[in-house]
Amino acid sequence: MQYFRTAHRIAATLIVIVTLYLSVTGLMIQGVDLRTLFHHAPASDPNIMAIRESFDGPADYQVIGVPDYTAPALQASADLNFMLQTVMRSARATLGDRPVRYVELRMLDGKPAGQVESEGEYVLFDGLTGQLLSRGSSRSGEQRTPSIRNNIKWYHRMTIFGNWVLFINVMVGIGLVVMILTGIALYWKMWRTRKQIGSSGLFWVGGDWKRAMHRGVGFVAAAFLLVVALSGTWLAYESLYLGFYMHRMAQLHTSPNKDVSSPLKDSELPRMLQVTLDSEQSKKRASPIKVVRLRYYAGMPQGVVVAGTGDDTRQLVFNAATGRVVSETEPGYPPTGFPFGWQDHQIAKSVHRGDIIGMPGRFMDLFSGLALLYLSINGIALYVDLWTERNREGHKKLFWVDMQEHPHLETEI
Repeated sequence: MQYFRTAHRIAATLIVIVTLYLSVTGLMIQGVDLRTLFHHAPASDPNIMAIRESFDGPADYQVIGVPDYTAPALQASADLNFMLQTVMRSARATLGDRPVRYVELRMLDGKPAGQVESEGEYVLFDGLTGQLLSRGSSRSGEQRTPSIRNNIKWYHRMTIFGNWVLFINVMVGIGLVVMILTGIALYWKMWRTRKQIGSSGLFWVGGDWKRAMHRGVGFVAAAFLLVVALSGTWLAYESLYLGFYMHRMAQLHTSPNKDVSSPLKDSELPRMLQVTLDSEQSKKRASPIKVVRLRYYAGMPQGVVVAGTGDDTRQLVFNAATGRVVSETEPGYPPTGFPFGWQDHQIAKSVHRGDIIGMPGRFMDLFSGLALLYLSINGIALYVDLWTERNREGHKKLFWVDMQEHPHLETEI
């Protein structure tokens, strides 16, 4: 057992200052998130925008925008096929044979409307009459608004000091996993020893109260901490990989944000719309539809549906040829800089902050942060006590092997 104890102590000594830092900044992020969510902040709130950032794909993939959370839904009785025909007839009268990048049906100012983008030009029509409503530069992506959440996040990830620091996060993540696993092993061996003498309780006082509290908090929080540590390490690795990827793109003078859309064929649009609507209905969702966009993305015909009410508004993407629900990572999609694609990175983010299982997961994450903060502080206190005792005996080195069970290993490291 001395090997586990030694490994646990060495790992803790090397990373404890960083775990203190990460626990404090992580708790601050979760605190901002919970306050924002409990106060039902509007979709335009910078912190809400930061929470939702990137979850619906890269900028050229994402359709859902801030206005969609409060936008009215298309009427259930609306004839979307008629709207599509009307909009495209007017689009051809306005644009001629120019290629169309996407066509979109939605409500605008309380009326059905159709939006068409062609060669960087954005054209808006009345969805029932086909009347031209506006024409100008294509909509740009939503601008990131500075937020308290993202400011803290830069410190939490330590990228405020440069992307190279993500390497430290990976190493600290590995060290934290080692601490958790060796802590579990130590607890298990002590518990089995106590069980053999008839003491099978999960909590006990052995030594001073610091040790008892450290052991108890560690036991309760171990599973939660392991999830946070593994997901955080994975995110740090992927972000580090992304940094190298972006650096490589810059060296090649290549933009990672390539337009992977293809021109729509007018003759295909009715079927694309029908497949999309049938697929949406097959999901048996009662959510009202707010937006339907038809497009080609990386060679795949797609129907994008934005549906729901308020904060429950969601984006769903279908293969408009087969009706299959598609993700943000599919064969043929352009590289995003993440080793396993965009979707897996967003899932890891959701696991790390706990919201993959909703509000209960966020509170579990909050508990993990508090536990890590306590264990870091209490661990420092335990180490100082032990080192002070050894120092009185003339042993001044910072790392050592425990000798309780194997006296022949009387060497310091």
